[in-house]
Amino acid sequence: MATLSSRGPRPVPRRATQRVATRGWGSHRSITAALRAASSGAVISVAPGVYRETVLVDRDITIVADREHGAVELVGTDGPALVSRGDEVAVHGLTVRGDGSGTAVQTGAGCLTMVDCEVSGGTLAADGWAKPVLYGCRVHSAGAGLRVRGDAELTADGCTVEDIDGDAVVAAQSAHVELRGTAVLRPSGHGVVLADRSVGALTDCTVAHAGGVGVHAERQARLVLRDVRVNDTAGDGIRLAGPESDPAGADEPGCDVEATGTVVARSGAHGLAARGTARAVLGTCTLDDSAASGLLAEAGARVTLTGCSVSGTGSTALAARSGARVEAADCTVSRAGANGVFVDGDAGITLRTCTLRGSAYSTVHLSGAAVAELADCTVTGTPQHGVHVTGQAMVRLTGGRVEHAEMTGVQVEESGDAAVRGTTIEHTAVGIRVDTPHRPLVADCTVGTTEQAGLEVAAGADLTVRSSRFADSSGAGVFLDRDSTATIEDCTIVDSGGSGLVLWDGARPTVRTLRIDRCGKNGVYLAAEASGVFDDVTVSATQFPAVHVGKGARPRFRRCHVEHTDRDLNIADGGDPVFIDCTTNEVGSVSMPSTTAAARPQVSTPAGAPAADEPVPAVEEAPRSDLDTLLGQLDDLIGLSRAKRDVGTLVKLMQMVKRRQEAGLAPPPLSRHLVFAGNPGTGKTTVARLYGRILHALGMLSQGHLVEVDRGTLVGEYVGHTAPKTQAAFRRAVGGVLFIDEAYALVPEGQSNDFGQEAISTLVKLMEDHRDQVVVIVAGYPDQMGRFIAANPGLSSRFNRTLTFDDYTAGELVDIVAHHAADHEYEVPPVTREALADYFAAVDDDQRSGNGRFARQVFQEMTERHAYRIADVDDPTTDQLSALLPADVPDRIPE
Repeated sequence: MATLSSRGPRPVPRRATQRVATRGWGSHRSITAALRAASSGAVISVAPGVYRETVLVDRDITIVADREHGAVELVGTDGPALVSRGDEVAVHGLTVRGDGSGTAVQTGAGCLTMVDCEVSGGTLAADGWAKPVLYGCRVHSAGAGLRVRGDAELTADGCTVEDIDGDAVVAAQSAHVELRGTAVLRPSGHGVVLADRSVGALTDCTVAHAGGVGVHAERQARLVLRDVRVNDTAGDGIRLAGPESDPAGADEPGCDVEATGTVVARSGAHGLAARGTARAVLGTCTLDDSAASGLLAEAGARVTLTGCSVSGTGSTALAARSGARVEAADCTVSRAGANGVFVDGDAGITLRTCTLRGSAYSTVHLSGAAVAELADCTVTGTPQHGVHVTGQAMVRLTGGRVEHAEMTGVQVEESGDAAVRGTTIEHTAVGIRVDTPHRPLVADCTVGTTEQAGLEVAAGADLTVRSSRFADSSGAGVFLDRDSTATIEDCTIVDSGGSGLVLWDGARPTVRTLRIDRCGKNGVYLAAEASGVFDDVTVSATQFPAVHVGKGARPRFRRCHVEHTDRDLNIADGGDPVFIDCTTNEVGSVSMPSTTAAARPQVSTPAGAPAADEPVPAVEEAPRSDLDTLLGQLDDLIGLSRAKRDVGTLVKLMQMVKRRQEAGLAPPPLSRHLVFAGNPGTGKTTVARLYGRILHALGMLSQGHLVEVDRGTLVGEYVGHTAPKTQAAFRRAVGGVLFIDEAYALVPEGQSNDFGQEAISTLVKLMEDHRDQVVVIVAGYPDQMGRFIAANPGLSSRFNRTLTFDDYTAGELVDIVAHHAADHEYEVPPVTREALADYFAAVDDDQRSGNGRFARQVFQEMTERHAYRIADVDDPTTDQLSALLPADVPDRIPE
């Protein structure tokens, strides 16, 4: 393509001059006559006037209009007014008008340079190998425009193309068009059209008030837009129309568009519409105030957006349909007249660190077999759902926030599916609602401040929830409708206006390690005929009985604990609960059968702290596990070689201490309190729990249970609040292990007057007063624990042994995945183990940190990918249902 010099148009050369004038002595009466007399390289100077002729230039000639005393008009009488066939032809200052039959200026070879010219009454047409260059020209009126075909290359700099009857600028076949600083205004058709294999580049241009599309590219055209403004078009702002996508995968290449710094505003249809095999890459672009969608991709189109803004749309802001794929990063979508994002059919969309706000309908709506992935996005401000999944669609929501939805934060219904990980959902009517035969996954999420329930599982639906927190719901924390099933593990429900966990008629969940605090009604409410398995559930501070069992309900509670409430249990007629190894503490009326009340230690109470309000019954010693069995369980843990060796050493030392005491000898100095130093997910809590049971088996602790706390459990919010909170946590741990996770958070850097210091001082005194009744383990990052120990002189003497928990190696992470697979009746063949090892080896340390939880998440994702792979297999075999293959290993995280 011809390029423009930064110095502007070339000056008129000083050569032999032929003069043209309508009258006067010594001049030619026509430009054609002057051309006959001129030699190659000559200059023809044309005086003001109207010259009605067709000028054919077949040599290197420069034609200059002498406009000092008036305009110079060249008017075609039969066909084009100007035909250029020379190698170097230049025209300065002429007004060229065609006869209205089609073409005003025609060039089929060489370089035609037009400077400060005006073209009307016909098009400027270039074909063949022509290379026209326009500086500061104006092309206007009915029948005009720029038409480039063949292998021609047209360059326009600082020009205006306006009031064209039809399309303003058209390039076809293999032509090239380059527009710089040029305005295309008010065409009755499209502004710029690229067809076939043509190439167009627009820089710092304006396309406005088109009666059709602003910029249209089709078939295999290539288009580059730099700092272009397209506004007030009757049709789409930008339209890309590639060939239809081939279902067999043999797609014909489509048009390709790259745009940066481009603004599309007030389009009468879509801001950008892409169809077929079209490809578009947009960076820092703006799509504003379109009458329809801001972006529509369909029929296999591919669109990538980075740092873009889509706002003020009359319909959906981002729409993908029929096999289209849209990827957006660091983009903002706002003020959508319908959905912020709509994905249908088998289309897919990936959004990373995007903000979606202010849509009139659900912010993200998925239907058909659509797939959407949202990573670290913010979804906010909608009168409907934040994320709505219908049909057979699937959403993967990782990190980010969903907030201020007047209906549901995340709604999954019909045959939809979802995996929601690490997401915060707040200020919604319902946090998450599931009504699908699939089993969506919710993991590591926080759901808070809901007008109704934090989580709802509809009648007959299923769900898996892990490591999530549900807080500040006006209704139930978690509501399971009739005949629903759910798996709830390692979760917390706090500050519910209604009951914490509600099971409606016939619901039957599996609940493991759940804590329910401060409910306006019951902690656990089971309606008629409900059932389920509840292991390691703690219910505290409820206004109604901690557990309500309805008529015909048959739940089983094992190792559950009720505390700080007036009444532990209410059973309706016909209710038949089972309680195994359950305990209570500070409960006014105890009626749970087959339970053991937890011990309350005689802890000194500082002045001003509340005193105990009732005597504590005696506690029976829990049955001791076999020491060899516990040591075997410790040895069976994957990895942790240093930690296991250190625990083994401590066990031998304690066995020796016990023997000396039995022999009447003085025991050596021994501190059982420990520092566990390691990154998250390296097994610290698991080893602490086993350590307590081992001490119980050795007879050195009366119960050996584990009480896990953190800064929020120990530190109060005002003066005088911290000591009672710390004492209450310590009391629960008497006879067992008090495990303080992220202990360094008690001494924030740069905050010497923090209440955490009061918690540490209280702990140091309690550890001294009850040195034989409680083992305290403090845990956290290795580089932070030294600062914690140095925060109080009493800590260094009590914590003189540190157990280091090394990050898991790639091989150990593979073993962890295989362990989870075996627990869930999956198989991991050797070829899959090799693929997993390569995957873990390739993942950056900052992304996995040797984290066992990361391995568990990988296993969960493998099961999801396996399910997706097997879903279309008719009548799968048992091996197909259980074998995890290399194809199920997640894609590698890019560096």
